[in-house]
Amino acid sequence: MSENQYAGQDDEVVGRALWQRTMVRLVIGLVIIAVIAIVIGGIVYLSYRSSRGEPIKVKVYPGAQEISNEKISDGYDHQQYVSTDPVEQIEVFYGSQDDMNCTRQYDYSRDPAEYQFTSCIIDKSSLDMTQYTSVVIQPVHDESGNLTGQVVIDVKRYWEG
Repeated sequence: MSENQYAGQDDEVVGRALWQRTMVRLVIGLVIIAVIAIVIGGIVYLSYRSSRGEPIKVKVYPGAQEISNEKISDGYDHQQYVSTDPVEQIEVFYGSQDDMNCTRQYDYSRDPAEYQFTSCIIDKSSLDMTQYTSVVIQPVHDESGNLTGQVVIDVKRYWEG
C-alpha cells in the first residue's frame, strides 16, 4: 500500500473517510462493550438465582424433639419441634441466628394483653426470587387454657424450587 492512501483526493473526501472509519471503530467498540456487559449481567443473574435454589438453613433448637417433617412441594417444606425449655430461652436462640428477626405477638383484646407466640423470619427474597424461612415459637395450652410447659417450634422454609 502506498505511504499515503489518500494522496490525490481532496481534503473533504479525506476528512469524510477518516470520520467514517472513526465512527465505525467507535460503534464496534460500543457493541463489544454492550455484549460484554450483557454476558456479565447474565452470569451474575444466573449465579444469584442458583443461590436461591435451596432453603435457608436454620439451626434446630438444642434438645427439641422433631414431631413433624414434611416436604409440601418443590420449594416449600415444614418441620415442627417440641421443647420444654422456656419460650424466652428459645427466642434468644433463634433471635441470635444470622439475619433472623423475631417479634412477640400479643392478643390485645384481653386485659392485660396476653402473649400468644413469637414470629421469627429470615427473608433473602429479591428480584422476584423467593427465599425465606419462618419460625413460630408458641407455648402449648391445654383445653382449659393453662400452659402445659411445652413449646412448639414451627419452621416453614420457602425457596425457588
